[in-house]
Amino acid sequence: MEYGLSRATAALSVLFALSWTAFLLSGGAKLEPDVRAVAGVLLAQAVVTAVRGVRLRLSRADAGAAVALALLGQAVLAVGGASRVVVGQRCLLTAPAVLLSAALLSRLAGRWTCLVVIGAQIIASWPADGPAGAVEGVWPLVATAVAGDVLVHLMRAAGDRADRAQRRVRALRAAAGREEGRREAHRHFQGMLHDEVSTALRAISMPGVPVPRLREAASGVVAALAAAPAGPGRDGRTDLAAVVRALRPPTGTALTVEAAGAVRVPSQVAEATAGAAREALRNVEEHAGARTVHVRLLSGGPGRPDTERGEGFALSVTDDGTGFAAGELAPSSVGLRRSVIRRMDAVGGHAEVHSTPGRGTTVRLEWRPPVAEPAADGEGSGLREGAAEDTVGRMRAAVGDVRRPLAAVCLPFLTAMGVIAAIHTPRSPGTGLLLVWYVLLAALTVALLLRADSGIPGPVAGAACAFAVAGALGSFLVLPLSALKDFDSWPIGAVTPLLTLLVIVRPAWEALTALVLEQAGIVVLVVIGPPIAPSSGATAAIVLPALFAPALGVITGLAIGRTVARLGGVTARAEAARSAALATEAARQAREELHRGRLAQLDEEIVPFLVEVGSGRCSPDDPEVRDRARLLAGAVRDEIQLPGVLDSTVRRLLAGARRADCAVIIQSESDDPHPPALLRLLLTTALNCGPTPREVCLTVSAAAGAIRASLVVLPGDERRARALSEALAGAGAETHAEVANSATSTWVEADVRAP
Repeated sequence: MEYGLSRATAALSVLFALSWTAFLLSGGAKLEPDVRAVAGVLLAQAVVTAVRGVRLRLSRADAGAAVALALLGQAVLAVGGASRVVVGQRCLLTAPAVLLSAALLSRLAGRWTCLVVIGAQIIASWPADGPAGAVEGVWPLVATAVAGDVLVHLMRAAGDRADRAQRRVRALRAAAGREEGRREAHRHFQGMLHDEVSTALRAISMPGVPVPRLREAASGVVAALAAAPAGPGRDGRTDLAAVVRALRPPTGTALTVEAAGAVRVPSQVAEATAGAAREALRNVEEHAGARTVHVRLLSGGPGRPDTERGEGFALSVTDDGTGFAAGELAPSSVGLRRSVIRRMDAVGGHAEVHSTPGRGTTVRLEWRPPVAEPAADGEGSGLREGAAEDTVGRMRAAVGDVRRPLAAVCLPFLTAMGVIAAIHTPRSPGTGLLLVWYVLLAALTVALLLRADSGIPGPVAGAACAFAVAGALGSFLVLPLSALKDFDSWPIGAVTPLLTLLVIVRPAWEALTALVLEQAGIVVLVVIGPPIAPSSGATAAIVLPALFAPALGVITGLAIGRTVARLGGVTARAEAARSAALATEAARQAREELHRGRLAQLDEEIVPFLVEVGSGRCSPDDPEVRDRARLLAGAVRDEIQLPGVLDSTVRRLLAGARRADCAVIIQSESDDPHPPALLRLLLTTALNCGPTPREVCLTVSAAAGAIRASLVVLPGDERRARALSEALAGAGAETHAEVANSATSTWVEADVRAP
């Protein structure tokens, strides 16, 4: 808000400087030395204030200087007679002090300061104009003080509310970032468990694999686990072609790589693509029985068949192995579904798997840069009728309901002008219609003000301008041109509130055109009409303050409207940048937190075991080491299927069952959050009661509005079935379960309402 106030003050100071320059030029040598000195000092003060306002350096010292100069100037004029300067020019002497006091001082201090400087003008004008004339002459200052007091306070209060709202928005976006970071880290960790940890443990459990390769793989897994995911916030780019050329061939399979030139993509895209390609090669090694595998990378470009849109890249991994039927890719397939397809989905890419039994398999990975959406005009206002609606939308971003600050600007001037019109109309015979015109003009201004937030149609604004200008110029059909000397020419300034409103909420050229037409009309009337002063300089000294009166209000509105709108746009963009930065940081913290939590679970057994293998402290040739690797590989598979569900107690029970040659199968077909308490209860009860089963199969799937857990234990056992029934009976009202038992199996199906 301080930005808007400073720029508005600078614009008004430029207008004051022009006014005093014109005053000095029009008066010439006829100006008395003290009046010329006052005008020169105020001209210099206006220039200094304008420069400091543009540089955003205005302070209370500027307000103090303006007040001191206003008091000094009024005193100088009072000594020689205030009538030497028309009342409009006297108001321009005091106006800077009023504006700067309202804008830069505290509310209470500003009010008292405005009273002092306005009172000083009344005292200085009293001998020349009389009590009534002196009081009447300060109405523009009173209206300005009231408008400034209300407007500045309103803008600052609105700014505080906007700041609080923005803090809430930032908190919400940070929370969303944390959740997105958690989900991303979960996907990353699941892929790493399958691609790195599980693969290394399976290799260690198998005889015949060279020991140096096993140690290298174990050390690589430990290093990968220790590094938290950096996430998509990185701005760096990686040459995907170099990454592809570094891929290692599957054991016993010839690998050829076709990747010419450089393909630079975002680092997270390269990481995901490389991980998906490595998983495709692992599937070739473990399942395809292929003799050769061919990797081909094509970058985007016109005419490239692999990238029809001419952007991004296409990577294919093709083998000549056994292949499989399309229906054989189960939903619970971890390698292809999670490590390949989801990896590419996570970075905005696409993965397809094509295979035919006996004819090999092709895994196709594609990615292209996202298409940038067209920038929303109006800083999110959604209004495109014209530039003014765009301005109103940006003002709304800064102050909320724009009608309140508009009312603070317009209503004090409407009220003061109404009082002046009521006073002067009876003094001038035949001016009753002017009062009727003003009542209609004021009603029209208020009606348009109430429509300002939703938009004012162009034809309505044009008709309002025509009505205002026609009435102001038509007033001289019943008023003499000499009325320009004082407030008898009040219709000239009566258009100010309407034009001030329209210059803010409509395209500025409309109100400015109306202002120029009014002022040009006045000049024409003065030129062709009877003389109102003995010389052209004296005539200019009378006319210029009358012209500056409406111009001052319109320029004020233009400056305030545009600077506040600019502030709203800057605020919106800065808020978006701050929120994005907060969300990115929150996501990063969430990734690291989840990574550390999941890693802590592995630190109990798996990581120490891999460290021992990698460092050579235990030999993979030892049957006990291979058996331990087999059990740990089973634990990793369990963790992949049920992430974060199995605690140390359940893992020990599962390891004991596997050690006793029990076949443990855990699979999940659901991406929804798993009910950890229920799953732990099922496994703990099934493995703790009765003899060690021959087989345990737990399947988790999504049902309508629920998560379904199915447990099958072979062979059946009456005591185990009874224990499961009793345990599930106390699982809570949200769980519905059925238990059946026979000689061949114990079967449980439990549904938990999805959270």
